[in-house]
Amino acid sequence: MIYVALFLSVIFTSIGFIVTRKNAKYILSGYNTMSDAERANVDINGYLNYFKLFHIILGVSLFVETWVISLINTNWASLFMITYPLVAYSWMVIQSTSYTKAFGGKRLISYITGGILLLIAVFIGLETLNDFQSNELILNEDSIEIKGSYGMTIQKQDVVALRLVKSLPPTSYKLNGFAAGDYAKGTFKLKNGQVVRMFVNKRGHQFLLINTTDGDVYYNSDQIYIPELERKLLRWKGIN
Repeated sequence: MIYVALFLSVIFTSIGFIVTRKNAKYILSGYNTMSDAERANVDINGYLNYFKLFHIILGVSLFVETWVISLINTNWASLFMITYPLVAYSWMVIQSTSYTKAFGGKRLISYITGGILLLIAVFIGLETLNDFQSNELILNEDSIEIKGSYGMTIQKQDVVALRLVKSLPPTSYKLNGFAAGDYAKGTFKLKNGQVVRMFVNKRGHQFLLINTTDGDVYYNSDQIYIPELERKLLRWKGIN
């Protein structure tokens, strides 16, 4: 996660230096679609100074604050890293109106855009908080249902074997799902090329490995004692 924060920090900081007075009319969003008459009413020099300072502060603060928060709680650090840039850009869009004259309609659009970015940040934050919870495993007569984010249903006849493992296999990258903080949910490709499904808190000490005809599934829960769940599933499957 710290490497991701560093990568984003470098990108945001670089943006502040990429946009200049010479190329602003070509690459600066909003300004590049204005007519010459509209651009004459924009304090472009003042705005570019603000734009540069904003991105430097955003880049540096994103990395430093993510790192500090991660020392306390990696889940909160991931949540901060995801939502902070959106909140910051919401503020920047609204503040940018102080560098233009007139254009009442355009100012209104800026306010609306800033509000939308803020709402997106809130929505993503709430969804992320929901993902920072274990998926529920429900045992039905003929199936195992893993409810929650990126959940799935495993038919009883498709279960080949069940066992506990003490660690997760090395992951190469996420194919589909959620991976932030301590949690991984969805489909992942391992470094050995195998594709698996995971519904885990990676800080767990034990994981239930369910071998199925359609691939391996790793599961654990913050609320369930995993060895007891294994025994329950073995009885359900009829494996001694």
